[in-house]
Amino acid sequence: MTLRRIQLLAVALILFTLFLTSGVAQPTGNNVAATTTKESSAPPANWTFEGCWTQFSAGTCRDVFRDNQGNHWICRECGTTGNPGPGKCNQISSSTLASGLWCS
Repeated sequence: MTLRRIQLLAVALILFTLFLTSGVAQPTGNNVAATTTKESSAPPANWTFEGCWTQFSAGTCRDVFRDNQGNHWICRECGTTGNPGPGKCNQISSSTLASGLWCS
């Protein structure tokens, strides 16, 4: 293999690893799953639509909402979420949002 090919494979591996570990739309731990199941029966009050967001420029844009406590939630494809809630959405950190792209 050429040096250029090895470099490209290394960059692709790093990007793939970062994507998997970013935590986008992936609940972490048993506590989050239990909370999501418990809260999914009641719709959240006063969630504010923040916009559409994607992790990568070639990725799918998804709805992002902010709850009363200032937590951000990423939901379904842009414009298809309907009534957002813990059963349809997953919490996302501000740092992850800052590393992605807001769609127009």
